[in-house]
Amino acid sequence: MGYYMSELYRRYFRATDFSELEEEIENTRQEVRDCLDQAQRRELMRLVDAQDQLKANLAQASFEAGFRLAMGLLQEVEVERIRLELKEEGQT
Repeated sequence: MGYYMSELYRRYFRATDFSELEEEIENTRQEVRDCLDQAQRRELMRLVDAQDQLKANLAQASFEAGFRLAMGLLQEVEVERIRLELKEEGQT
C-alpha cells in the first residue's frame, strides 16, 4: 500500500504557503552560516537537509493518516447503511 499512498500524496497534496516563515528561516540560516567556518557550515547544511527530509516525511505521514482515517469513517458509514437497510427490510 506504500506505493499507492505515495502516488496519492504526490497527486493530491498541496503545500500550504508559508513563504514568510520560510524566508525568515532562510535569513536566519544565512546569518548563522556567516558566523561559521567551513566545517561548521557543512554541519549546518547537513542539519538543514535533515530538517527538510523530516518535514517531507511528516507531511506524507500526516497525509496517509488522514487518508486511513477517511477510509475507516467510510467503512463505518457503509456498515451503518447496510445495518439500516437490513432493519428496514425486516420491518416490511
